[in-house]
Amino acid sequence: MNNYDNIIPSNFIEEEILEDLKSGRTKEVVTRCPPEPSGYWHIGHCKAWMINFETAIKFNGYTNLRMDDTNPSREQGEFAESYLSDLEWLGYKPRAVIFASEAYFDKMYEIAEDMIKNGFAYVDELTQEQQLAMKGTLQTAGQDSPYRDRPIEESLKLFREMKDGKHPDGSLTLRAKIDMSHPNILMRDPIMYRISREHHYKTGDKWCIYPMYDFAHPIEDALEGVTYSLCDITFRVHRELYEWFIEHGWNKPYAPKQREFSTLNLENVLLGKRHLKALVNSGKVMGWDDPRFMTIIGMKRRGYTAEGIKNFIRSCGVSVSESTIPFSSLEYYIREDLNKIATRAMVILDPLKVIITNYEEGKVEEIEIDNNPNDENSGKHKGLFAREIYIENEDFSLNPPPKYNRLVLGGMVRLKGAYIIKCNEVICKDNGEIDYLKCEYIENTKSGQDNSGIKVKGTIHFVADVNAFDCTIRTFKNLTKAEYKWPSKALTEGATIDDILEPNSMIESKAKAERFLLSAKPYDKFQFMRKGYFTLDKDSTDNNYIFNSTISLKDSFTPNVK
Repeated sequence: MNNYDNIIPSNFIEEEILEDLKSGRTKEVVTRCPPEPSGYWHIGHCKAWMINFETAIKFNGYTNLRMDDTNPSREQGEFAESYLSDLEWLGYKPRAVIFASEAYFDKMYEIAEDMIKNGFAYVDELTQEQQLAMKGTLQTAGQDSPYRDRPIEESLKLFREMKDGKHPDGSLTLRAKIDMSHPNILMRDPIMYRISREHHYKTGDKWCIYPMYDFAHPIEDALEGVTYSLCDITFRVHRELYEWFIEHGWNKPYAPKQREFSTLNLENVLLGKRHLKALVNSGKVMGWDDPRFMTIIGMKRRGYTAEGIKNFIRSCGVSVSESTIPFSSLEYYIREDLNKIATRAMVILDPLKVIITNYEEGKVEEIEIDNNPNDENSGKHKGLFAREIYIENEDFSLNPPPKYNRLVLGGMVRLKGAYIIKCNEVICKDNGEIDYLKCEYIENTKSGQDNSGIKVKGTIHFVADVNAFDCTIRTFKNLTKAEYKWPSKALTEGATIDDILEPNSMIESKAKAERFLLSAKPYDKFQFMRKGYFTLDKDSTDNNYIFNSTISLKDSFTPNVK
C-alpha cells in the first residue's frame, strides 16, 4: 500500500490529487503535454508543461508528450520536432511521445459512431455560418438545427460517407446533441467532426474528416490513461464540455479530471503563436529563434538558462488568480543562475586605445583570470598584458563627474589582474575627439605581487592588443514599445505590428575580446566583466564571432521572500 503521508502539497491541485490517491479514486498520477504542432513553444507554454511534469514527478507518476495534431491546415512536423528538443533542454523526459493522428484517430472515429448510435450525436447539413447564427447569445437561447432529430441510421450512414470522401468539404458536420439553450454556449451542440481534404504531415491523405479540439482533447486523454489534465485558466469554460464528452463518449471509471491554473502574464512581452508567426512571416525578425522572442528557442539563443526560467516559473506559484508579472522578475532568476555558471572574460565593448609608454615594446606578460569566482572548480585562464591595450571609453574622463573612480588625466587606476597605471597625456584627433591615451605603469604593483603601498579607488578591465580579436556584439531592447503593456491584446484590438514594434530593438557593434573566447561554442555563456552576460550566437563563423547580450549585471528587482 502506498504511503502518501510524506507528501506535502504546495497548491490546490496537489491537495486534490493527494485526497484522490488516499481515497483510492486515483491509482496513479498521469499527466500530459498536448501541444498542437502549429508553432514554437514560448515561455507561457513552459508554465503549463512544468506544472504537468513536476506534479507527476512529485507523486511518482509520469507525463506523456502528445502531439494534438487534429488540424492539418496549421500543423507541421518542424514544430513537433522542436517540442522534443525544447523539453530535453528544459530537463524533462516524457514517458512516451504520442501522435494523436497515428495513435487515436481510428478509435476516436469508433467512439463518434457509438455516440451517434446512442443518440448523443447527429450529422448536420447546415453550414458553419448558419450554425453560428443559430447559436444564440448569452442572453438568448439557440435554435435547434432542422437535422437535429434525423434518424440515427441516417446520421450513421452520412457520417460513414463523410469518412469515405463522398461529400465535399464543409457540406456536413458531426455535432454533439446536448442543449441549444444551455447557458454555456460551448455546450450548444458543438461540432465534433468536419470534412477537410487537407494533407496531414503524419497520416497523409488517409483521412478527409478531422475531429475538433473539444471532442479530441478529452477522448485522447481518456484513451491515454491520463488522470489529470492540467491546463491554463483559458480552458476553464471548456471543462463542462470536456466532462460531457468523457461521460457520453468514454463512460468508464477513473476518467481524467481537467483542472486549471492561471496563465503566465509577463509585462511588455509579445506571446501568442499567431502573432509570433505573423512577425516571422513579415521578415522583421530573424525567425522563431530570434533572441528578442520569448520562444524557448529564442530564449536559449539569447543565453537564458533552463534552470533560470524554471526557477522564475516556480516563483510564480500555482493558483487560479491572474496577476501581472514584471519582466524584471524573469531577469532576476536568469541573472542569478548565470552568475553561478557563466565564465568570466574581458571584452571591451567601446574601445579606447592606451599606450603604456614605459613598458618595453614587444614584451608580454601573462596574467591569470578566474573563470568563475563562485565555482572553485572552474579554474583560470591566461590573459596578457603588453604595451598597447584597450579600455572602455567610459572608463576615462577628461571632465569626471563627482565620485568618478576610474581613469582621469594625471590619475591612477588598477588594471584587472595586472598593474596600476597613470594617465600622463591625452592624444586627440584633428576633430577634437580622443584618439588614444599615453600612460605609464607602476612597477611592483602587479596584482597578487603588489608591495608598493599605493592605493587606488578604481579597478577597470582591459584587453591587450596582442591578445585581442574583433567580434560583433548584439544588444537588445524589448521587441515591443513600453507603452504596449499587453502587445498581444493591442494587436487583437486593431494595432498593427509596426505600431507596437520598438525601433532599433537590436543593435550590432564591434568589440575587442580576449582571444580566450575563440574557443567558445554556440550557446556558451559568459560574463563580460563589469558589462553583463553574453552568449555566443549560432550564426557565428570563424571570421565573425557574434555575442548576444543576454542581460545586464544588476537590476533593482528583489523577489518576494516567503
